[in-house]
Amino acid sequence: MENIVLQNPFSITKATEFTDIEINDYWINFSFGDDKTVFNMLNPNEFMPKYILGGKGCGKTHLLRYFSFPLQMIRYNNDPSRILSEDKYIGIYSVLDGLDSSRFAGKGIDDNIWNNLFEYYFELYICDNLLNIINNIFSKISIDKSNETEIVNDIKDLFHNNVDCIHDFPSIIEYLKTLRRNIDSEIVNAPFTRKLNFDLVKISFSPGDLIFGIPKILSNVIKDFKKIKFIYILDEYEKFYKSQKIFVNSLVFDKKTPCTFWIGSRKYGFSTQNTKSDEPIRPGSEFQPIELDAYYRRNETHYRDFAKNLFINRLVKFYEEKNLKLDKNEVEKRFIEKFVKYTDETIINKLKEKYPSGNYPHIKNLKKSLESGFKKKCVYGVIERDSLDYIVESLKQLTNNNPLYQKYKIFLFYQKWNKANTTSNLLNFVDEINSQFNLFLAEKPSVFDKIQEKFKLDFIVQLASENKLRNTYYSGIDNFIDLSWGNPRVLLLILKITIEKSWLRGENPLSDGSMISLESQFQGVFETAKWFFEDAEIIGVRGKNIYKSIYNLADLFRLYRFSDKPPETSVSCFSYRQELLSEQAEDYISESVLHSLIIEIESGRKEKNSGRKEKVYQINKTIAPLWNLPTSRRGIVSLNKEILESIFNPEFHDKFNSLLKRKKNTLNAPFCSIINSNSQTTLFDT
Repeated sequence: MENIVLQNPFSITKATEFTDIEINDYWINFSFGDDKTVFNMLNPNEFMPKYILGGKGCGKTHLLRYFSFPLQMIRYNNDPSRILSEDKYIGIYSVLDGLDSSRFAGKGIDDNIWNNLFEYYFELYICDNLLNIINNIFSKISIDKSNETEIVNDIKDLFHNNVDCIHDFPSIIEYLKTLRRNIDSEIVNAPFTRKLNFDLVKISFSPGDLIFGIPKILSNVIKDFKKIKFIYILDEYEKFYKSQKIFVNSLVFDKKTPCTFWIGSRKYGFSTQNTKSDEPIRPGSEFQPIELDAYYRRNETHYRDFAKNLFINRLVKFYEEKNLKLDKNEVEKRFIEKFVKYTDETIINKLKEKYPSGNYPHIKNLKKSLESGFKKKCVYGVIERDSLDYIVESLKQLTNNNPLYQKYKIFLFYQKWNKANTTSNLLNFVDEINSQFNLFLAEKPSVFDKIQEKFKLDFIVQLASENKLRNTYYSGIDNFIDLSWGNPRVLLLILKITIEKSWLRGENPLSDGSMISLESQFQGVFETAKWFFEDAEIIGVRGKNIYKSIYNLADLFRLYRFSDKPPETSVSCFSYRQELLSEQAEDYISESVLHSLIIEIESGRKEKNSGRKEKVYQINKTIAPLWNLPTSRRGIVSLNKEILESIFNPEFHDKFNSLLKRKKNTLNAPFCSIINSNSQTTLFDT
């Protein structure tokens, strides 16, 4: 890595922006271990249709394009005979967004007419791609002229009308283009004419006739095609209307050999399994669903290896273009070392410098809480106001002005205060705390061992937040991979933005001897989280309600993390009993999952008392930094119907703030109100 100015190797994060050569060059075959890979999971040698589902950025398009005919040609050096003899399949890749499906609606024309015309146009669109591929193959392999004539005549027989203009493959392609152009013209003019000219858009074959008929003809006539599978790879299925999705499902349901389908869709886009015959397509029998990002999340170790190969591959190719031949292991090592490492001392030392007198905000908050409690006569055992200063100074004692140690001691004090009553003496509590802290400093067993183990990270984040410092914990390659959580584009975008910000800060991130600051890393993480959250593609009132639900959930988790007395450690998950919820709240939870804002944890958990299975959901790690929330799955809060409805049911959103305030009063000093324990339980526990 020489000291030269370089562009950003992570500048392209979307597969749609790659050329076919780049798709092939940047391909990495995800391995699940035991010789199981994405390649053999999709298995192009079987006829089972597949719906490849996932959130935006999970790699669907890259995966689907990799199996397309242009990529096959690249891998076999432009020799289609090897595709036929070795791959034994042809990938006919089409982007469904290219049909601009919204054109086939409205304009004063009946929906049934539009639906029929769309089905006709869809087949013309897909078969244009198919025929161009076949024409390409025929131009490069030896096909007997009589066979070509037979194929053309058989294809002509698929049409209901006279097609004398067809006499060879190029003329078939041109005829289909003419039919499409006629339809395009009628659609463009429909807002003015309020009708369609049926002489120009007249349907000349039945649905499926060409899609299934042409491959069958090729298989029957040409020996080299007899064992070839035709895979219609249809990407961006989510862009279709429901009726259009039903039509595609019908084709999948009615598929005929040698054809099959691979359908790529975002999870929320796979919104119906209905067909035109009202017979739904069923997973396992009519199709195989493959949730790509779920597979990645389920195989964390293998995903981590995949993610590392993802950025290493980019860097190696990037430097190769600069005539720098570098070993992959060396590239990985040197790149990882460029990221300034986060340490707890980073924040602690900054605070010590900022507050040499030790008058930290958490000390001010303690004093304020004690003063308030004294006025309300609930600082039990304390008669003189001067004793409040003694409590504060005693809790600062032995900490050497270390704000984290002070947090540990104050937390334990708050715990004891919360459980105190009129027979208690808070001064005695302070003595007990100091006694335990002495043991902790001497590295002997004490209650502070558990406090440090469970709450250290939460208190570090509290200190950063209270003092308006960046929480730079989300830094370094390992954390970037963890934040991406099965979504390769998230990782690439974090790296892209981090490198950009580093350049702007004058850090020369890709030069020898340079370092990428924690600030640049923070900006990469935060801006990626913001993009992912704001670009969730949920529109209208429903979208606003989904966002409100996620904000409510984040506020609840923040309360648990930033309160004086956090009841759980690093809360990022919630659980509940499904039978408790309204249908509408369940619907909004499901919608949040479909857009990957929250993730269902497949293992769930058992309820402590009854042993019943509860559903568990975690806020997506990618967006957790927006609220300074943890990414680890440690604390899981069990929520009851009342709070869940206020979070996820729009009809009860207005109740959330009052419920949150009630809970906040139980978690923050002064702990003066005598609250019935049952009322605390009914707020949040099932």
